Amino acid sequence: MPPSAPRSVPALLQTLTAGDPTAPRLTFYGERYAATGERVELSARVLANWVAKTANLLEEEFDAAPGTRVALDLPTHWRTLVWQLAVLSTGAHALTGAHPDADVLVSADAAALDGEGPADRVAVSLAPLATSFGAELPGGVLDYARVVTGYGDVHAPVAEPAPGDGALDALAHGSLLGEAAGAGAAWPVGVRLLTDVGPAEAVRGPLAAWCRGGSVVLTPDLAALPDAVPAQERVDARLPRG
Repeated sequence: MPPSAPRSVPALLQTLTAGDPTAPRLTFYGERYAATGERVELSARVLANWVAKTANLLEEEFDAAPGTRVALDLPTHWRTLVWQLAVLSTGAHALTGAHPDADVLVSADAAALDGEGPADRVAVSLAPLATSFGAELPGGVLDYARVVTGYGDVHAPVAEPAPGDGALDALAHGSLLGEAAGAGAAWPVGVRLLTDVGPAEAVRGPLAAWCRGGSVVLTPDLAALPDAVPAQERVDARLPRG
């Protein structure tokens, strides 16, 4: 029987972890994989741990809760998915792009963090194994890589969102995972999805695959990925951008 849509992102992560905590759930190939060999793989347990730490950071530093608008000015990357899941776990509203009217801005661009917009700002390094942003930051900007490991490994939401509260861009919490489950309905249960969809398409991509009990192979550019990778990763579904 096909899995039903979980009621929330925390419930989705619990399901993935309970099913097989060590199974790969997110594999990321960097933009220049052929030259750099950048490949990051997160098991269900490790993915849930990153999300928990980031959600706890959001709640403890910025009082993130239902109604809080968090702008994620981040590209197609495994850390972007962690941030989306973390924002959704707090019940807050994740917005794709800079959104100067948001409550919190999260960006990998130091220049964006130095401009006008939200007072609460977080710098996210996209470098492999980063322990700091690696560049001088404007005053008051939180360096995610430097501090994230200090937050708790388990997250329990401070408040549950109402069904109509904003979740991810135009979608509300009450419909988010239903939309994702519907988007992946044609894929096999346990799908191994290869995709280069951007953050704004996470619902029909990564979230849809996880709602099928599956896993995701993510890359910024499918065309740049070596031909041997899909077979090596045992991919059985593809979702290109657009």
